[in-house]
Amino acid sequence: MPKGARLIGSFRYRNLRYTKNHPLRVPRVSLLLELLLALGLLEEEELVESRPALWEELTLFHEEEYLRALEECDRCQCVKKDYRERFNIGTYENPVSPAMWRGSLLATGSSIQAVELYLKGYVAFNPAGGMHHAYPSRAKGFCFINDPGVTLQTLLKEGFRRVLYIDLDAHHCDGVQDFFYEEDRVFVLSLHQSPEYAFPFSRGYLKERGAGKGKGYNLNLPLPPGLKDGEFLYVLEKSLTLIKDIYKPEVYVLQLGTDALKEDYLSKFELSNRGFLEAFDLVRDLLGEGVYLGGGGYHPVALARAWVLLWCRLSQKPIPEFLTPKAREVLLSVDFEEFEEDVDRGYMYEKLLDPPAVGEVRREVKRLVEEAIGYYLF
Repeated sequence: MPKGARLIGSFRYRNLRYTKNHPLRVPRVSLLLELLLALGLLEEEELVESRPALWEELTLFHEEEYLRALEECDRCQCVKKDYRERFNIGTYENPVSPAMWRGSLLATGSSIQAVELYLKGYVAFNPAGGMHHAYPSRAKGFCFINDPGVTLQTLLKEGFRRVLYIDLDAHHCDGVQDFFYEEDRVFVLSLHQSPEYAFPFSRGYLKERGAGKGKGYNLNLPLPPGLKDGEFLYVLEKSLTLIKDIYKPEVYVLQLGTDALKEDYLSKFELSNRGFLEAFDLVRDLLGEGVYLGGGGYHPVALARAWVLLWCRLSQKPIPEFLTPKAREVLLSVDFEEFEEDVDRGYMYEKLLDPPAVGEVRREVKRLVEEAIGYYLF
């Protein structure tokens, strides 16, 4: 039995934000902490204060020249033209801000803490983690330091030889995939929007299976728009059951981006937070406990509500039926522009757990799963 649940976080993220009007400018970790406290769902001993990653941890994945460039840009809060071109720093996508270096250090250190706590027998969740787009020497997709990559490298360093990485973010984990593409000690599974219509566009196709000794250790499920709970769970169960049987992972890392939720404006999926929670339950039921990281999520209220549900599961606390007045106040105080103004989101401020997003499993989704599984069976 696990020793208990631990949430790794910090209110320091309040001052480590992206630039104004950036999609990741919204409060995330600090909002989650405020909501949990307002609901009475977080005990003092359950919260572990985040610590920055060490240099030797960062270099498990990243090149030193790139890290020094990030550090330099952070000091002056400016960027050289050369750095912008070489490292993709200082663009609208990846702007210079307190989040770029100091925020990324804190998020990555927290992912290492999640591994350390897991190895000590705790169940640990780092909501600030899951920045899966960054490359060893290049920022990408709002990500500067690839904490999932550092986490996986840390587990390999600890002696694990069959590590499963599961990515449930609506966007493909291209930075993680490419780094481990020829590695048989890490199996990468990603359910995401098809790159035919969504970022990162050039990665995430079914045909990307790995290469060299890593051939067969990479599985992408590029999914169509409008995905609802039943389809997501169908794809996850079929693919994960197969991987469990053929790969027999010793440990897994689960990325839990919330941008697949129907309220999120940066994806075309339509999951309810109930379906999101059921996906989380499915992984744990099949594989036991793992190392849990956050990920994308650009509607702060939807994100905070979904991660509260995860925390209730991890800490074995009952999910409150209704929000407390204090919790409602926390969510209503979020400075956030609702993009779909004609949609009634009042339900988000009354309860936590939403009704399921019901829909049939479409033929194209079934065909995708058949092709994906058929690769391993024949």
